[in-house]
Amino acid sequence: MWLASTWQRLANAHRQARLGQALILSGPLGIGKRLLADHLAQRLLCTAADADQRPCGTCADCTLLAAGNHPDRFVLAPDTEGASGEIRAEQVRQLCTREVLTPMRGSTKVLVVVPADAMNLFASNSLLKTLEEPADSTVWILITERPQRLSQTIRSRCQQISLSAPQAEQVLPWLKARLAQGPAKANAKGDVDASLNSERAEQSLALAQGAPFRALALAENGALELRQGLLDAIIGVARGELDPLAVANDWQRLEPSAALAAMIDGLSDLLRLSVDPTGTRMINLGARRALATLVEQIEPAAGHRLLQMLLQARVSIDAPVNKQLLFEALLVRWARLARARA
Repeated sequence: MWLASTWQRLANAHRQARLGQALILSGPLGIGKRLLADHLAQRLLCTAADADQRPCGTCADCTLLAAGNHPDRFVLAPDTEGASGEIRAEQVRQLCTREVLTPMRGSTKVLVVVPADAMNLFASNSLLKTLEEPADSTVWILITERPQRLSQTIRSRCQQISLSAPQAEQVLPWLKARLAQGPAKANAKGDVDASLNSERAEQSLALAQGAPFRALALAENGALELRQGLLDAIIGVARGELDPLAVANDWQRLEPSAALAAMIDGLSDLLRLSVDPTGTRMINLGARRALATLVEQIEPAAGHRLLQMLLQARVSIDAPVNKQLLFEALLVRWARLARARA
C-alpha cells in the first residue's frame, strides 16, 4: 500500500523512542491522512503489537478503538452546530484539560485535531500554550490539507509528516479491487466487463490528481458521469453545436465549483495537448480524442488568459454569485476562444 513506507518510518521512530509528542500529518484531500493517523493511534494504544509494530487488532484496546469508545483517544473537529466551520478556542481548551489527566487504560493518550487548519486564531493560541510543554503521556496528531494555514510557531513545535500523491501503479490495483466489490458495471452488450472497472479506476484517479480515497469516492458517487456530461457540453459549445447561453441555463442546478472544475481541467488538458499530443499528463483521459480535435482551434496565449480567468473565478466562488451570469460570461468567452482560428 502507498502508505507503507511512511508508516514504517513512524513505527521505527516509535520503536526507537524518537516519535515526537506532536505530529502534523499533511497532504492532499483523499491521500489517506486520517487512515494513517488512526493506525498510529491504534499502535500507540495497542497492548499486544507484534515485532513489526503492527497493532494486533484483537486486544481490549484495539476492540475499544474499533468501536470508537477508547477513553484515551480523543478527536477534535469543527463544532457541527456552528455556522463558521471553525474549531473554537473553548473546544481546544476542553481538550487540553484532558491532556494533563492520567491515561485511563495504558501509558499513552492520543489527541487528534482534524482539520487542524480549522482552528481560529484564539484556538491556535490555546493549543500553542499546551504544545510548548506537552504532557509526557500524550501524543498530539494534527491533520491538515493546508499546513501553511497553521502558525509557524505551531509547526515548529511539531514533527511534520508530509504525504504526497503516490504513483498510479501503487494505487490502481487497490482501486480496481475496491471498485470490483461494488455493483457490477455492464458493457454495451449488457455483459459485465472487467475492463470497465479498470477504465473507471484510471479515469477517477486522474481526476482526483492521484489521491486514492478521493478517486474511490469519485468513481462511486456518480462524479465521473457528471464530469463527462459537463465535458460533452463544453466540447459542444467549442464546436458550435451548443448555444453557450442555453448550456449556462442548464448548469443552474449545479454547484459552481463542479462546472468551474470541469472547465479548468478541460482547458488545461487542451493546452497540454497543444504541446504534448500523447496526452500523458491529461486529467480527463476519456475525452482525449474529443479534445484533440479542438487543438488547432485554440490560440495558446488566449487559452492561458481564459484559464487565469477561470482560476480567479474559482478563488472567489465562496462569495455570493449569480450563477447564470457567471456561466454565461465564461461559456461565451470559451466559445469565442474556440472559434478564433476557425
